[in-house]
Amino acid sequence: MIVKKKYRIKEKINIRLPKSIILILLVMINLLVLSSCSSKIVENNKYHHSGEPLLNNVIGSDDRERVTPTTSYPWSTIVKLYITWGSYTTFATGAVIDKNHVLTAGYCVYSHTYGGWADSIKVVPGDDNGIEPFGHAWSIEMRCYDDWIVHASPNHDFAVLTLDRDIGLQTGWMGLYTTLPSSSTYTGILNTAGYPHDLDNGNNLYWCSDYGISANEYNHFYILDTTGGQSGSPIWFYYNNGPYILSIVTSSFIGLDLNYGTRLNRNKYDCINNWLLADSTLTDKADLASESNHLAGYSSTTVGAGLTDFEVWCKIRNLGTTSASSIIVSYYASTDASFSKYDYLIGSDVISSLAPTSASESRWSGTFPEGIPSGKYYIGWIIDVDNYIEEFNDDNNYNFIWSSKLSVDATPPINPTTCIQLNGTTENNVWQDSIYNPSFSWSGASDLHTNVEGYYYYWGENPNGISNSFTTSPSYDPPAVNNGTYYMRVSTKDSVGNIAAWTTLYIFKFEKKIEDEIEPPDEPPNDDPPDNPEDDPEDNPNDDSGDETDDSGDETDDNIKTIVESNIITEFIIIAGILCLLLFLFLKVYLKESRQ
Repeated sequence: MIVKKKYRIKEKINIRLPKSIILILLVMINLLVLSSCSSKIVENNKYHHSGEPLLNNVIGSDDRERVTPTTSYPWSTIVKLYITWGSYTTFATGAVIDKNHVLTAGYCVYSHTYGGWADSIKVVPGDDNGIEPFGHAWSIEMRCYDDWIVHASPNHDFAVLTLDRDIGLQTGWMGLYTTLPSSSTYTGILNTAGYPHDLDNGNNLYWCSDYGISANEYNHFYILDTTGGQSGSPIWFYYNNGPYILSIVTSSFIGLDLNYGTRLNRNKYDCINNWLLADSTLTDKADLASESNHLAGYSSTTVGAGLTDFEVWCKIRNLGTTSASSIIVSYYASTDASFSKYDYLIGSDVISSLAPTSASESRWSGTFPEGIPSGKYYIGWIIDVDNYIEEFNDDNNYNFIWSSKLSVDATPPINPTTCIQLNGTTENNVWQDSIYNPSFSWSGASDLHTNVEGYYYYWGENPNGISNSFTTSPSYDPPAVNNGTYYMRVSTKDSVGNIAAWTTLYIFKFEKKIEDEIEPPDEPPNDDPPDNPEDDPEDNPNDDSGDETDDSGDETDDNIKTIVESNIITEFIIIAGILCLLLFLFLKVYLKESRQ
């Protein structure tokens, strides 16, 4: 028998929270619920990168078909890779791309799970249920991007194997192809083939075909069925009756009908060809190229030549087989999309060193140089503009930001063309006698490339006067003036800092009327003697009016004294009353507390 404890609530506690507190609690609960829901959404739609996990995304019905025999072209170019890290062995797929090189995924060569570079890779073209129709070769050199080795970046998950024999002369090989990611090539009919683990345990070659979805700078998205074992398989299309590889199978979106792989962009295409050339010529060189211009930019869309702080940056990668040092990246402004050392130089940056396949950001900052005329410019950069560094290819040393142009304003604004006197009549350079406190308003200022920001202004008697006083309003109300000539002068400033020359907008002349300056004459002195000595009280001892005047003054002083004394007494009585009231209140509170 299960006994349940019963708890009795002895006392009901009624707590009433303020409405504001209740509202805050409700908001916090909603945020927690939303956070929980969003985390589940992310978990259900997260993508798995086949660099370490297995590919496992068959979209809809399984369209993969077995290919046998595998000796005909292009199936002969599809290779099965037997890869060993210590005691661990697995398999993947690749494709022959010349007589002795194979293209595959980066994780098939360098694994972050199993400790780095593979110990050995056996390459079997057209492996057909264990049969090796062309024999096999061994990898003697492995290459991949530094970004894959250091960061395991899915944007750079590809590798090239150099083989110990020219097996491609027997099998043939596929071509490589790149174009703009917006091209319809990436959304047309695509093909892939490899050795899927979920079909025949990866013993046989399977192929499928379907449409692509989209592409960006680094990745290619498609709905081809791919699972574990197919990592490193080529994604190809047919061009001029031949198969050309566009991308490499690497990854899946778990829970979504979408797979994707590393796209052969321009830099990867050039890098792979450099690796092939280095092996065939036994020559190592650098090859410096700009990464996607999506990784480049500049700080302002509008600048003043010689005035504005400016910053520009890009990312440079070494696609060669040896390091490069003291790499000069020169930034230019050009009116068109072609760049050379004869365009307008903005500034230069130096990258100290760059190892093979590694990348580094270049950045220049400073005052945008004067001497660049007003106009619209593309901003670009040239690597090693004077060709000091020996490279496989010098044609890929420049790039530019094509999506926008920089506005350069090197022209001072135009000063106002009209000035009016707001009070009185506008009488420029004409004497006035009635208005001594004028005010002014002006118009007509403009700028050809940006906007008028405001005006430096001067008001005074110097016809060439200047000042640091600044206003954004096209008006000025000076203080009242005295007689003289006054000059209303301005210098217009635009929004990037260009300043026009000083100009006089208005000459104000003022002189008071003459009659305004004549003061009324003083009263004339009375030199006539008194008619009667009795008129002078001091000479008349019988006149006592002076005594009466003195008595009247004394009486007035006594009255003032009485009033002051009365006021002092009144204030004392008021203060005493307030003190008594305070004492009474204190005693009342004290006695009440004593009784308690």
